[in-house]
Amino acid sequence: MLSDVDVFASDWRRAGHEAPPTAALSMQELDPPDHTPVRRLFTTALRDQDLDAIAAFAVRDTAAVFEQLADTPSFDFTAEVARPVALQAVCRLLGVEPPPVAAFAELSDALVRGMDAGLLPEVLEPAMAARGRINALMAEWFTAHRRPGLLTQVLHGAGAAGAAGVTEDAVWNNVRVLFLAGFSTTVGAAANAVLALLEHPGALERLRDPALLDSGVEELLRYDGPVQGTTRACVETTEIDGVTVERGQLVLALFGAANRDPERFACPDELLLDRHPNRHLSLGWGPHACSGALLARIIIRALVQELLAAPAPPRLAAPPVRVPRATLRYPDRLPVTFQNAEPER
Repeated sequence: MLSDVDVFASDWRRAGHEAPPTAALSMQELDPPDHTPVRRLFTTALRDQDLDAIAAFAVRDTAAVFEQLADTPSFDFTAEVARPVALQAVCRLLGVEPPPVAAFAELSDALVRGMDAGLLPEVLEPAMAARGRINALMAEWFTAHRRPGLLTQVLHGAGAAGAAGVTEDAVWNNVRVLFLAGFSTTVGAAANAVLALLEHPGALERLRDPALLDSGVEELLRYDGPVQGTTRACVETTEIDGVTVERGQLVLALFGAANRDPERFACPDELLLDRHPNRHLSLGWGPHACSGALLARIIIRALVQELLAAPAPPRLAAPPVRVPRATLRYPDRLPVTFQNAEPER
């Protein structure tokens, strides 16, 4: 379903649904041929960034945060580590000045909650208000002096938007999506990964083995991925496993369920850091795979590296707290400590 864009459309207009004009859609909501030049432009720009430098900065940022928190009785990993490190990383990738973390996280959370408007209509209005404030923030990027990064490249670099046949409006819309996806997906992936490591004694220590790091990151993503699913519109009547799907009907793919499919993964409910192969769907698949996937992997690696370098092993300080969401899954509060447990009396 994720790969067959001829039958299952990200652009629901192809299946008879109403949608905003093309200029208001991101590459996540477009199909070829409209999708192709936008995807090519951004894929090339991503590939041309100094990803090794971004990864090194992520390690440095994580180390600095952990140093500040080392002597505190406990801290909220999601708010105090995942969010600031992810925001710094995505802003470095784009080449823009990072906004204040807490204020931006509030806007991002409102937008994430807005994804569930089909289930909870009351979240739509706050989401639209947050989108307007984020658009205003991005409008400042247009006039501000920009550092080298993806935004400068897609607007002014070789093979930039104009030459690629992509309008400036489409560029800004896709930058907004990349900015938000890079932040929210990375925060969710990082918080889920750390929670999984803390809930499995010995798992973090095993990742000292460099041979396990790549497979371990992929397994952490599979075990508890942040993005729970996506929806496609059926373009022509087809059949899925004996069920007829009519043109115009919507099909929901649940990534979390697919990643625990026993026909695909041996021992699917176990965290196996050396799992291979591991073709999970935590960050999507095919031409519309999550645009935040790159940063999620970079940040998880940085977190593992710095958790292993901490003077004391991290542990849960209290149970995690979750706000129910249908689209993104991660602990909104993840209390962690580097302090040793009090000895039993």
